[in-house]
Amino acid sequence: MRAYYRKKLNKLLEAAGNEEFIQLLWATRMLQTDTPDVARKYFDPSTIPDGAIGAEFSNRLSIKQWEIETLANELMTVPKAKLRKSGKVRTLRWDHFQSSLSCANWLRDLENAEFSIQKSQQDIFIEMGRIAARQFDWQRGFVNIPQFYRNAYVYGQGECASYFEKTHGISLNRFSQIGFMLFVCLMNFPVIRNNATWATLDVKWEEIEKVLALIALPYPNAAKLARERRSKVIHTADKPSILRQAPCLRFGKNGERVRAPLPELILERVTSGVFYDVVGGGGAIRDDYGRRFEDYCFRYLSESLAGPEWEREFSYKKKPQSFASPDILCMVDGDLDIAVECKATRMSQEAMFGKDPMAARGYEDMTKAVFQLWRFFSHCRRGFTGRGVRDDAVGVVLTLDNWLTMAESLRRKVLEDAKNLADQKDPEITAVDRRPITFVAAPELERVLSVATHTSFKAALIESNSDERIGWRLDTMFRDANGDDLPEKRGYPYANDLGRLLPWWNDRPKRG
Repeated sequence: MRAYYRKKLNKLLEAAGNEEFIQLLWATRMLQTDTPDVARKYFDPSTIPDGAIGAEFSNRLSIKQWEIETLANELMTVPKAKLRKSGKVRTLRWDHFQSSLSCANWLRDLENAEFSIQKSQQDIFIEMGRIAARQFDWQRGFVNIPQFYRNAYVYGQGECASYFEKTHGISLNRFSQIGFMLFVCLMNFPVIRNNATWATLDVKWEEIEKVLALIALPYPNAAKLARERRSKVIHTADKPSILRQAPCLRFGKNGERVRAPLPELILERVTSGVFYDVVGGGGAIRDDYGRRFEDYCFRYLSESLAGPEWEREFSYKKKPQSFASPDILCMVDGDLDIAVECKATRMSQEAMFGKDPMAARGYEDMTKAVFQLWRFFSHCRRGFTGRGVRDDAVGVVLTLDNWLTMAESLRRKVLEDAKNLADQKDPEITAVDRRPITFVAAPELERVLSVATHTSFKAALIESNSDERIGWRLDTMFRDANGDDLPEKRGYPYANDLGRLLPWWNDRPKRG
């Protein structure tokens, strides 16, 4: 059946005009947002079924964002239909909602067939991790102040910001601002052009070009890249998305028409996607944004959870060597309660979707982080650090990405590798030192800290390692465990500070 569904999907895509289909995907997405009117005029109204406009997640007419993303990428890899002897070629209607729905339905059938035939023998927990990597960002959303602030704090200051501006010819503040402008425009119109409108917004087209050089590709270039990258992966749902690197696609002889089938990805690209613009700067740059991620996490934890004492990394000696403590320490009555190791490495496509995720860049960092936490617990117990350790102390590996969300097999493998590393490096790290470790991404932590106290946060970390909660996202588990007892949600504590990191934020037009 896989071949049958692939043939059906390809038959539609090979009949689709490239630019026309990208507009169809854009209109489909907009039709199912809370501002559907911007898309209505791009459809033949007779083709929109009742319930399709603003369709919610569970509606059979809902076409999910990750499905639109996959269809845009599949379009780039499917050759166009050849001319018939009559000189005619069948063309997919780009103004019919049914065209989108048919493509989405065949895509779902194809992905289900691929899973049932080829993945049924794979570990279901690895597959759940892949599903999480594909869907959770969309379910969380990209349009939020924490996303802007966190990434501006990590990448938009110091050596990292200087490297970005020197390398790309535009400040990160201006890059972010123009990216936001492009997002707003492309949430309202399917295409933008170089015209006098930008001058009225005090933006030079040369600045737009510098931004587009990072976040856009001419459609033929994007299609070539998609064919190269996606051909290396068998399963359609697991194939890398070119739109994460280039959410904007350029059409026309000189790339004068700019489109984005999913404008929200522009915000992802100009916030967390800055990682890919600076990671090539070498060790000094990576150390710089790594320290700032630690600074951000320490500040957030220590200001949100009053009561315990919070400490930063310190050095200590276990003769003849010197060691560094974990990045963040939570102390209660002088004893270690929570130890946190921060990792700013982002997930690669291989880590998210590859056949052997553990072989990908980054998982070794997770293993080392666990080992370092266990080693510190051991050194505290053995009297080398000048600090005691509580009986119920726990460890946290805090990441920028959802490294191990719903990926129980990978979590077990990380812990197993850390155990082997501990056995090799220090046999005196005993079972009592191998404390429970929770893997949590920064966005999850932010949501938990908006309602948690130190007591409820610590309880959640302990519960997250129970058999019933293994693999749960910490924020989801926290909400489920506390139910109606959750206190009123606190606002994001740094919302008023965003204008300091991104001055354009305070200058933007206010609603109303």
